[in-house]
Amino acid sequence: FNIEYYDLIFNQEYSGEEAISLARAETKGLGRLQSAWLKKNLEKNNKYDMLKTMEEGEWSQAAQRRYVDGLTDTPTQKDDENLITLLELLSSQKAQFAAFLGEMNIMDYFDDETMNPNEWYKSLGVKPPQPGSVWLVYDYHGLNTAASYAVPSLFKRSKLPPKRGPFGGIIEAPPLPPFKERARYMVQGVLKGMVSAVATAHEAGIVHRSIGRNSFMLSSVGQDKREATSPYAVVTARLRVILSDWGFSATLVEAVQEKELGVRSRMFGIPALDSYENQKAMDDRISVAAEEFAKAEDLNALGFSFLAMLFTTLAEPVTLTAPMPATDDDSWQRLFAEIFEKDMEQFRDYCSNEEVWDSVVELLDRDDGAGWDLLGDLLLARERLSEWFKDGDEEGVEVVSAA
Repeated sequence: FNIEYYDLIFNQEYSGEEAISLARAETKGLGRLQSAWLKKNLEKNNKYDMLKTMEEGEWSQAAQRRYVDGLTDTPTQKDDENLITLLELLSSQKAQFAAFLGEMNIMDYFDDETMNPNEWYKSLGVKPPQPGSVWLVYDYHGLNTAASYAVPSLFKRSKLPPKRGPFGGIIEAPPLPPFKERARYMVQGVLKGMVSAVATAHEAGIVHRSIGRNSFMLSSVGQDKREATSPYAVVTARLRVILSDWGFSATLVEAVQEKELGVRSRMFGIPALDSYENQKAMDDRISVAAEEFAKAEDLNALGFSFLAMLFTTLAEPVTLTAPMPATDDDSWQRLFAEIFEKDMEQFRDYCSNEEVWDSVVELLDRDDGAGWDLLGDLLLARERLSEWFKDGDEEGVEVVSAA
């Protein structure tokens, strides 16, 4: 992969057979989500005329003509207007995915024997494309992910570029905001945004299937996109949480047909759609459970992302050299699933024994342990779906989906 960005857009280059396959899947998955989101948003805001032009293909026709129009010096005003409208809609409504704007046609570059690679670099400031590569174009939200934000605030503060006073002396960085403000930004801003982004995809009938800290971009409504991951960021209204990396996504209809999903669901007592048990039972609940299991896998992965965010960003080491407990995904999964056998009470006791996490544990304990309850809903989404299926409850599945 090679990511390049300019003022308002960024390009992602996919080179190699496997990467190009991901690019095609990314185009398909994100395109579906974008279309579903636009339809819902336009209907909600009674913009039926605009919706009609989209559904009748006027937007896609203008986009498809863009390349030829450019070669023949034909104005591309209509497609330009559509792109501006799309970006304005996504920005004003804080859509939680990066807008997919199209694919760069780079064949002319390779067909032009007189093209000097240095000219490409001089024009765009990046190396020229690899032969056979695919360049996808998105709107720009910066390059900071939840993974890059998952560092204790004290450590992030220490790495800020030094500032000098009027006489040349280095000025110490201001103290960190109070824990209460940083915790509110994390819970009401970052974590809520992550849940909402996944829910948006699920409502559109799409499962992500590769959720992790690197899947979420933390951006700002301002010009400086790095503002969102500053150790001093506390204003949730300026935050945008973007779910990216749709190369492994699928619709629910596609997901439940895959044999691999059926193998995993049977480990939780839920038959696969093509199984003998399903053919024999002819139970509609199996179809429902299969779709919910695909969503539950996303929720489980989201739960581990939550753990990583809470117990790093809000950790309070005494000094910059103080040792930190392991917070990588493998360590969390081993602790939760193998050592504590998915027992939330034992898992909480482990966390409470680490002094660096005292404030985080106290935060999760509030309101009769509401924070731990939410983590349990996510981490144990598959297990609770399994319980619903085995109990024959017709309504409990909604609880799993809403987590």
